[in-house]
Amino acid sequence: MKVPVDRKRTIITFIIADLLFAVLLFVSCLNLFLFQKWAVIQYVLIALFVAISVLMLVLSLTRNYYVIESKYLVVVKAHKQTVYNYSDVVYIDKAQSEKKRVLTFYTKYGHSRYLPFDKQGEIYATFVKRCKNTLDEEQFKIKYPNVKL
Repeated sequence: MKVPVDRKRTIITFIIADLLFAVLLFVSCLNLFLFQKWAVIQYVLIALFVAISVLMLVLSLTRNYYVIESKYLVVVKAHKQTVYNYSDVVYIDKAQSEKKRVLTFYTKYGHSRYLPFDKQGEIYATFVKRCKNTLDEEQFKIKYPNVKL
């Protein structure tokens, strides 16, 4: 089942990043924008930035999604696919996940993973339901003492 990433969160993150890039672009070209009379190059630069921003927003909204399968979850970001087997998950940080609306889990290799929720939180419910090898917090700390929760 294909589940899109939360669009509101994606748009907010994108706007913050886009504003930072706009500041960097215009600060790096400050001499170009300080002239009293603007030439075509200033308008072209602004139009190019806006066009690229809109294109990147559309691509980020359409090319980021989750595919929920019976044995694993596939995370698709642009053309890159990452597979997370439910059997590899040993700990799900439920308190942190529910608080931040970001699925926080640890694999059997001790790696932490963070996946933003979809709008309804289906990936969180799926992980809680299908991950059978999960440990409680004390057992996890004993088995993986070097991993910080």
